[in-house]
Amino acid sequence: MCSLSSITVRMVVLPLLLGDHEFEAEGIAFAYSVSGSGPPLVVQSVGWGMSSTLYRQTLRPLEADFTVVYFEPRGNGRSSRPVSEKEMSTTVQVNDLEHLRLHLGLLSMAVLGHSSGGAIALGYAECFPAHVSKLVLVDHSLQDFNTDNFQHFATIRKNHPIYGPALQALMTLMIKFPETDEELSKELIQALPYYFADTSKTHIVMENLGPPVSAWAFNAHRIYDEESPFSHVAGLHLVTADTLILCGREDGICSVAAAERTEKGVKRCRLVVVEGAGHFPWIEKPNNFFPVVVKFLKAE
Repeated sequence: MCSLSSITVRMVVLPLLLGDHEFEAEGIAFAYSVSGSGPPLVVQSVGWGMSSTLYRQTLRPLEADFTVVYFEPRGNGRSSRPVSEKEMSTTVQVNDLEHLRLHLGLLSMAVLGHSSGGAIALGYAECFPAHVSKLVLVDHSLQDFNTDNFQHFATIRKNHPIYGPALQALMTLMIKFPETDEELSKELIQALPYYFADTSKTHIVMENLGPPVSAWAFNAHRIYDEESPFSHVAGLHLVTADTLILCGREDGICSVAAAERTEKGVKRCRLVVVEGAGHFPWIEKPNNFFPVVVKFLKAE
């Protein structure tokens, strides 16, 4: 569901200055960081409490070809919290991305989103199609689409010496509402191997997570997305941007089936399934990720 009426259409043209920046909209202090050189590319961070540090540290190869804007939605990273937890849903965070566009003074922008950030980016492309020039979705979640992907991988991995304990930690996160940032971060780190096809790469994410993940944002985002999920599938036909989807074949969290459903519904869309990769294909298979993304974004 798109809530377009909440946006005041006002352009404030600013240059893309390198470094960390903030701007205010709807009473929220939004944070973003700018690195690299070339045409602008907005990297939409996740909405459930993690800062953009992981993306800033591991997506750096994109900065050789693009001026990358790493954006943190409300309640995440350095961006401030809304007054109400109800304002932490994907639907609301889609509008956060429009606030960023207006602040930067861009008529349209290329947007890349991963996982929950991909759900926000896709929602934005559905609600504001004229303002997205290129869309890159990486192992994105599709909130109104169900598969047996999680059960499939859980059955295969539950007795594995590494995946098994990671699955237990992940199940704890799915059932419980962590009370502190420290509790959430501990469970998340224990669950991380489950996100990988090659578990030896887990340390790369672990070392680049940045500040403790916000339990407040994690709980609020989950509650209100479950209560009112974004209607992604119903709006796929609204996307007009050229779209590239990348998905790890062995992602036990966000499914290839969801990626295929998005490809089916978006007019100009290409899906690349990255073999031998899980939820973080640019970390596990960088040579199968970065050249594909750069070529797509540079194409006329």
